[in-house]
Amino acid sequence: MRIIAVFIFLISAASILSSCSGYSILRPSENLSTLGQSLLTEGITLAPIEQDYLGQLSSALIYELGKRSLPVRPNNACSAYTLKIEILNPVDENIGFTYAPNKANETTPKHFIVSNEGRLTVSAKVQLIENHSGRILLDQCVSRESVSFDFEPDLGTVNAHQFSLGQLEMHNEAIKSAWRVLYAHLAETIVQQVYYDLF
Repeated sequence: MRIIAVFIFLISAASILSSCSGYSILRPSENLSTLGQSLLTEGITLAPIEQDYLGQLSSALIYELGKRSLPVRPNNACSAYTLKIEILNPVDENIGFTYAPNKANETTPKHFIVSNEGRLTVSAKVQLIENHSGRILLDQCVSRESVSFDFEPDLGTVNAHQFSLGQLEMHNEAIKSAWRVLYAHLAETIVQQVYYDLF
């Protein structure tokens, strides 16, 4: 009798756990609003983002939409909705400073300050547009996102060996990595806001 009870328990546990693998939407489709159900079936087109020259924000948005099982379609003819993002007020500011280091052959110390830490800050305007009517379903600004990053001041004091080990990055290289991280944070915030406001 115990063997039968254990067998039934194992079968029921296996059937419950088998449904836990893979991705699923956060709410079952029958519990979604009509707009939420329509978004899941009809899909979303992501409008080109004007200041996203490398496509990093677009890529991050597609990834975040996919995590929530919201299908992204390639053009307006294939989807019922368009997600339009406008980048607002991008700011690159210096927030960390240090004294300029001396070169190897200099004996007199320098007494000027150079920047060695920056912060990128950006916000976005988000619109969800119904394609066949042109009606704006969602129109709001996302709170500002920011990311801080360190860099080596370009003073000619770094030797080639340090660069070859990947220990230091000048501002123009460090800022590329910082934009990628910032866009990932911004995309996550945008998609969370759209998902929870509409569903």
